[in-house]
Amino acid sequence: MTSKRKLFVTFILLLFPIMLLAQEHENMKSGKSLWDFLLSAKYLFVYAFACISIASLWYSKFSPKTRLVIVASSFIVFGVLPLFFPLLFITPSPVCATTKPFLFGLKPQFLATLSAVGILSLISVKGFCSTACPVGGLQELLYKIPVFKKFKTPFRITNTFRVILFVVFLFVVVTLKTSSYFYYNLFDLIHWEFDMPLFDLIEFIVFLVLILSASVFLFKPFCYFICPMGLFTWILEHFSFFKIRLNKEKCNGCGACQKEAPCSSVKSIVDGSLIRGDCHLCGACLNSCKFGALYYGAPGKQKNN
Repeated sequence: MTSKRKLFVTFILLLFPIMLLAQEHENMKSGKSLWDFLLSAKYLFVYAFACISIASLWYSKFSPKTRLVIVASSFIVFGVLPLFFPLLFITPSPVCATTKPFLFGLKPQFLATLSAVGILSLISVKGFCSTACPVGGLQELLYKIPVFKKFKTPFRITNTFRVILFVVFLFVVVTLKTSSYFYYNLFDLIHWEFDMPLFDLIEFIVFLVLILSASVFLFKPFCYFICPMGLFTWILEHFSFFKIRLNKEKCNGCGACQKEAPCSSVKSIVDGSLIRGDCHLCGACLNSCKFGALYYGAPGKQKNN
């Protein structure tokens, strides 16, 4: 058994008793278990959407048109349609699922979101974030708006900022018993509820304008700079079964993939770094490589075409 598989098995074994405790605690209150949440309509739709999207990317070779359909559909299906079909509403949101356990305990509804996103992330690199996340889809749609200049921030900067925000959150939880993410949670947008105190409304509108405007020039700024679920799935990304890989025999070091990719994560993939940057399966690096050196697949399954 490889070290990665040993780590995964250890993770599951450690998680299992927590799942049981969470089930027992919540059953006394609502009668709903972890599996009731995991097998609810919204999660079944998430699983189906993510799997269909990943399969579409695989068979269509990550065409820009397919990617556009996926990100637009993710925002419509999980961001807009829940207004008319509440069963599709993703709640708790990924941000709440990763932060509220520190305030209210690891309840089944939080663990269900963490488990669903985590399992999809282990199957395929950022399986949820890269396909089914409505907030991620909206940001990627905005990034596709043609402007004169696009910017790319080094991963060490974006991830450092994201980690600092999470450390600040932990400090706020311990000292003030609240969450700092309440003030910069982009998932609040898809609640489509703006009945809040005037100061909170102004603060949210300012944040919304800033982050959505930045999305036109930066690739998924909320995901890379802020989202705590993004931090969680970034860790799991290193153990994903299907992800972007490099066929070293075909790579001539031309750098085209790094130039065309909207993120700064491709360099770590090409360099074979132990720590990889977030990959959201946009496909830009794959489409830019004329030699087929980069491919999406399982370990040891290099493509020869």
